[in-house]
Amino acid sequence: MTAMDSDGTIDKVDLYLNDEMVVSLTNEPFNYDWDTANLEAGTYSLKAVATDNDGLTGESSNVVVVLNNQVINDGFIFVEGGQFQMGDRYNEGVWDELPVHDVTVNSFYISKYELTQDEYEPVMEENPSHYLGENRPVESLTWYEAIEYCNKLSEMEGLEVCYTFNSDSTISCDFTKNGYRLPTEAEWEYAARGGVHHTDNFRYVGCNEESELGNYAWFGNWMDSTHDVGEKLPNQLGIYDINGNVWEWCWDFYDPDYYPSSPENNPSGPSTGNTMSIRGGGIQDLAFGCRVACRNSMPPKERFDTLGVRIVRSAVQ
Repeated sequence: MTAMDSDGTIDKVDLYLNDEMVVSLTNEPFNYDWDTANLEAGTYSLKAVATDNDGLTGESSNVVVVLNNQVINDGFIFVEGGQFQMGDRYNEGVWDELPVHDVTVNSFYISKYELTQDEYEPVMEENPSHYLGENRPVESLTWYEAIEYCNKLSEMEGLEVCYTFNSDSTISCDFTKNGYRLPTEAEWEYAARGGVHHTDNFRYVGCNEESELGNYAWFGNWMDSTHDVGEKLPNQLGIYDINGNVWEWCWDFYDPDYYPSSPENNPSGPSTGNTMSIRGGGIQDLAFGCRVACRNSMPPKERFDTLGVRIVRSAVQ
């Protein structure tokens, strides 16, 4: 935006965001760097109103800006919602990944990194991990502990908790809340495929060939240890280690026959089950287990030293 006056006597320029004044600039050249880190993703209208020394005003036309893929809260990536084809697109013979089906997910935020031990221990006052290291992913935590961590972190940060522990020993998730939670299987796969970039149709995160997977993932019993998060290349959205290093708990009950009856919009898994879905593969897995379509499961009370978690938040106002 440029403000001009025929006699060069502009006194101030007021900047508006969605018709609300944000700042008044009184010194030339009336430049302003807008920090959008604290804004929710969405569409915004920007406008400048200039006032000269005679009190006359003039305003710019509205400039519409769409914010997406922004980072919030020290390492969360905005994933713009959309429709994608979920499942085994390469016909690799895994029946629980079929049929390939259309799924639509709402926008959400996902952590750039797997949850680290340095993040987990201050909240839960313990570290269950086998492979110790503050920047390594926390592992050997149960699904219930992952749920508890999400609620505790939400409370600590003044956010709405997503999970309710019911009297019948079940747990329910309110996806309209703004707190931390586990991703659904659909959200996880959509993010792993690159969100709106899912049409790249990658077999693995960021690539199609096993020979390239090592650029993106720790896998294949790599030195028999987990590794600090973020050391490999990220996917198209800037998400690290979503293949390899450790498997990641999801919200959904696991059912190998779920896909044929899965709803199209925001599926969150069966209503009951004995095991929970896990995704992504770990250091002990071959490339086949690191495919973005690969499904696996674990009982919710089990611990495994290559099973961790990556947290998300719904993109709600």
